Amino acid sequence: MIEVAFLGYGRMAQAISAGLDNSGKIPYARQAASDLMAGNLAKLSESRGFKAASSNLELAGLAPSIIVAVKPHQVREALKEAASELAGRLVISIAAGVTLRTLGTFLPGSRVIRVIPNLPALAGQGVTLMCSAGDVEAGDLETAKNIFEAVGSVYELPESRFDEGMAVSGSGPAFFFLFMEAMIRGAARLGLPWDLARELVVKTCHGSAAAAAASPGLSLAELR
Repeated sequence: MIEVAFLGYGRMAQAISAGLDNSGKIPYARQAASDLMAGNLAKLSESRGFKAASSNLELAGLAPSIIVAVKPHQVREALKEAASELAGRLVISIAAGVTLRTLGTFLPGSRVIRVIPNLPALAGQGVTLMCSAGDVEAGDLETAKNIFEAVGSVYELPESRFDEGMAVSGSGPAFFFLFMEAMIRGAARLGLPWDLARELVVKTCHGSAAAAAASPGLSLAELR
């Protein structure tokens, strides 16, 4: 039985899919996916063992939970193609900037949840923001939370606060990467080999974050 289907199977969908399999929550054998890149999808299907659907319409009829993982500008056409099979199903969108209201116009009769995972989800350390339309059923939010906890932590947030949340969890990694890059360049200018400088900076940042997480009773100022 297929439990979850990915409408679009790009890097983020692949990371979520792998997280579900690695965690044992939903093995590849109970997943399905469709994608415009049919050749790449076929190769991944063969290596991972999920079902590759021939179209978005076919995919929509395979599982009770559908994750919309196409690019934002592709959402309208993808959902239009699959709409007849999506009524009554749980549809979870990861398309950035596509609101619940917009999704609702494309998905009459569907139960809709919007989530925003961030880049660290690719390493299983993501932060996912989640909100829902008013017509979701009991257990739908738990289903979505269970899926995205396979690649990190999940936080419910009103959609009216999504922009602020995304400024932190969505854009935040880019600022950390910029800071790390500056530290690496500085260390390299002082004479450290680039590879060693990179390893030291990455591990120091990772350890510092771990120390902050392990010390909730201490402020960051105290840790500093």
